[in-house]
Amino acid sequence: MIDRNHFSNSIHSTPGERLFECKVYYEDTDCMGVVYHANYLRFLERARTEYVSETLRNIAEYHDRGLYFMVHKVEIAFHSPARLGDSLVVRTWIDKTTRYRVIVKQIIIRKGQTRDYLTTASITLVAVGTDGKLLEIPNEFHSLAIN
Repeated sequence: MIDRNHFSNSIHSTPGERLFECKVYYEDTDCMGVVYHANYLRFLERARTEYVSETLRNIAEYHDRGLYFMVHKVEIAFHSPARLGDSLVVRTWIDKTTRYRVIVKQIIIRKGQTRDYLTTASITLVAVGTDGKLLEIPNEFHSLAIN
C-alpha cells in the first residue's frame, strides 16, 4: 500500500506532503487505552481537511462553489496501536488523480518515531454537486499528485 522508503528519518514534510499533529485523548481509546480502530478515520479526515486548506483552499470555499468531496474507498492497515496520551503525526499527500478521483495516501506515526508506522491508508475521494451527481475533480488537485 505505502512504500516505507517514501520518507526520510526526518519529521519534516517532503514536497507535496503535509504533516498534521494530534494527541490521543481518553475519548479516542477503548477500555485498554488503545485507539479504537474507527477513530483512526477521524485523525485521517482531519489531516486531509488541513492538507486541502493548506495547499489549495478552505473546504468551505469548495462547498460555496457547490462542490463536495466524498470518500469512495478506504484501504487501511493497522500496524501498531496508538495509546492514550501519544502525540501523533499524520503524513498526507495526493498520490494520484484521475478525471473523477483523488487518491490520497496517509501514514500515522508517533511523533519522533518516523519509521514506525502505526497506520497506513489509501483514501479515494470523489467530488459531487449539490444534486449528488459526480463532478470532475478541480484542476488544482492534479498538480499536487506525486504519480
